[in-house]
Amino acid sequence: MVSRQSIAKKISLETAIARPSRFRSVLLSLSMLGLLLGLWQWGAQQYTPVILPAPVVVLTALRSLLGEARLWAAIAATTFHVVTGFGLALAIGGLLGLVAGRQPWVQPALAPISVALLGIPPIAWLVLTMVWFGLGHANSIFTVAVTVGPLVFAGVAAAVRGLDPDLVAVAQVYRLEGKARLQSLDWPQVVSRLLPVLVAGLGLAWRVAIMAEVLATPDGIGAELNTARANLDTAEVMAWIAVAIALVLTSDTLLRTLQGRLLPWQAAASSSRGR
Repeated sequence: MVSRQSIAKKISLETAIARPSRFRSVLLSLSMLGLLLGLWQWGAQQYTPVILPAPVVVLTALRSLLGEARLWAAIAATTFHVVTGFGLALAIGGLLGLVAGRQPWVQPALAPISVALLGIPPIAWLVLTMVWFGLGHANSIFTVAVTVGPLVFAGVAAAVRGLDPDLVAVAQVYRLEGKARLQSLDWPQVVSRLLPVLVAGLGLAWRVAIMAEVLATPDGIGAELNTARANLDTAEVMAWIAVAIALVLTSDTLLRTLQGRLLPWQAAASSSRGR
């Protein structure tokens, strides 16, 4: 039998091995950040602040924004555009993808349309929405939905079609139907395949929404970016970019945390591989 002392020694050894690895990763990240800031500072010394402001100037502009109400109004507007457009893409694309995955005859009919929509650049949709809806919230919401929707459709259809046939056969033998099959078979496999697609789709939604706001929406982070550009305030432009990056990273972290809660076995496997 394995003694408690041997188990404790093994755990201590694994911890001792993992700790330097994490330390090296943090040190490497800090080194790369320092290199980036150094290159940024060097570039700022070569050009005027209108072209490239120094990091401290951008930090000052960002600190000033944090005290203004328009920052939170812009974040609220952009978040509304992203959440609404992404929700529509998830509902429509997910439903069609589910049907295409379960009904083989639907896939050939919808797949070419999905591929065609994926090939249309978001800027083209934005031009059309400006003609259809004028200037307003509908531009960002529709552009996000029509850009992300085909991605969700393809992900859901592939996830449903990719169900393990052996497990499906076992479920049929044991007559596992309805809610029981959904919880024990369909849900774990589909979600494990779909969540990475949703992470990518949400990141795309933020970028498309902000792009749409720059050109066709009167409020939001993109609109503030456009105003700062018109005023030749490059420091504020970069401060708004930093805000956008923070929002993307926050939403990505939240979605990955949700993935860890819904799929704990994947998190455990990743942790063991990391060791």
